[in-house]
Amino acid sequence: MSYIALYRKYRPNTFDDIIGQENVTKILKNQIKTGKISHAYLFSGTRGTGKTSAAKVFARAINCLNPKDGEPCNECEVCRNILEGNTTDVVEMDAASNNSVENIRQIRQEVVYATVDVKYRVYIIDEVHMLTTSAFNALLKTLEEPPENVVFILATTEQHKIPITILSRCLKFEFNRLSEENLCSRIKYVLESEGIKYEEEACKYIAKIADGAVRDALSILERCISESKDVLKYDDVLRIVGAVDKQIVKEIVNDILKYDAVSAVNNVDNIIVKGRDLRQLCTQILEEFLELLINDKDANKERIIYIIDRFSKLDNYLRLTSNPSIIFKSTIIELCRLNENSSNQNVDLSEVFSKINALENEITNLKKELNNKSVVNKKVSNIVLEEKLPENTVNEDLPVKEIKNVEDIKKSVLEKGKIKLFSALAKASMYANDSKVIVITTNEFAYNILKLEDSISTLQSVLSDEFNLNGNVIVKLQEKNEDRKSKLEEILNENNISYTDLD
Repeated sequence: MSYIALYRKYRPNTFDDIIGQENVTKILKNQIKTGKISHAYLFSGTRGTGKTSAAKVFARAINCLNPKDGEPCNECEVCRNILEGNTTDVVEMDAASNNSVENIRQIRQEVVYATVDVKYRVYIIDEVHMLTTSAFNALLKTLEEPPENVVFILATTEQHKIPITILSRCLKFEFNRLSEENLCSRIKYVLESEGIKYEEEACKYIAKIADGAVRDALSILERCISESKDVLKYDDVLRIVGAVDKQIVKEIVNDILKYDAVSAVNNVDNIIVKGRDLRQLCTQILEEFLELLINDKDANKERIIYIIDRFSKLDNYLRLTSNPSIIFKSTIIELCRLNENSSNQNVDLSEVFSKINALENEITNLKKELNNKSVVNKKVSNIVLEEKLPENTVNEDLPVKEIKNVEDIKKSVLEKGKIKLFSALAKASMYANDSKVIVITTNEFAYNILKLEDSISTLQSVLSDEFNLNGNVIVKLQEKNEDRKSKLEEILNENNISYTDLD
């Protein structure tokens, strides 16, 4: 016999085998025991939670010749025929590939005939939300007045896409995402059935990354079994799925919390050398900080929330960039910057800036290689300004406007390889008129970078060349506890910029 995938080999044959869905299986078993069978059911929930398996068990149970406590015996002739696919009265249809009105019309033509060797003809329509509007309309008539011997079981992962007219005619059941404990228990059962030894941590980690789906857990397990030896080990699972050891992740998290950019970047370098996936590392770091936010009462909640936000955005950048290591390291360095309250910490900034300079040189070399291969025509973007004065305000001078797409400016700065400047702009706000661009930051460390001649020159170049915004760049530091409005008024007055109302 040919090899059978684990998720098919260990597919549940009874309701009791379906783990984590007791809220559904209990009701279905009671209906079978009492003989109160509905004409249409809707099973909804995320992938791999047992919807199709429950539908198949239910189809056997309502037709079984010797049902036991609402369960199919799986031994009688009817059960065996359904299990082996030798009956025409239990029909499985994939709506993703059979979604036309003709497919539903064929069902309407079949339901009028009597069953051959079972009590109920059962139609299991998987991914039913993929049906076209016309197909749903054709199905609706059958659901309104179905024959007594016909049962429809509709399965979907996107219930919101199903018309309300269909939903109102079905008995609805929600299949829950499985807990890590339930998944771990199922993984151990499969391993023991296959005669494979295992480490507890390996099972727990597979259950964690399966994201609540039994099918995903068994697919990952199958890959790990095929590449490991006699014992399923935690380290082997990490290597196979491309994950990073928890201890290294915790070291990176501690380095960021201690503002130790050098150690954090070195740990990231070691991970890159081992060929690990940086997006997977980003996810693991996010999980670690989230756990700190929830469980550590002494943690700096405000800073951890900011770090979680930055890593959430980083995941999207990593997906789009061709140089993920540079973006990842620059984010680490940004998060390890000194703030106003860290002046007493003993941190050697020379090593940090050495790392930054090395990254900037790497970017410069990459840009040179790109320029040698092809000439890229630069597309000029439009700056997005928000009027700070009412539209009907009459004033001889240009009104004050705030630059709203600072993120676009930051990306252009990063493309030029100016990582220090990119980090310094993280929380800065920018205002402009025809003659001036004012950059305001509340971070003293960022202010010291922004006011450098090279930083101002780079900003002026980016704003002029890529955003059609000319003017002298002026950098201002706003004290953290100072009223922003009064400080802004002071800065605008110093630069002879008129305004009426900054609220």
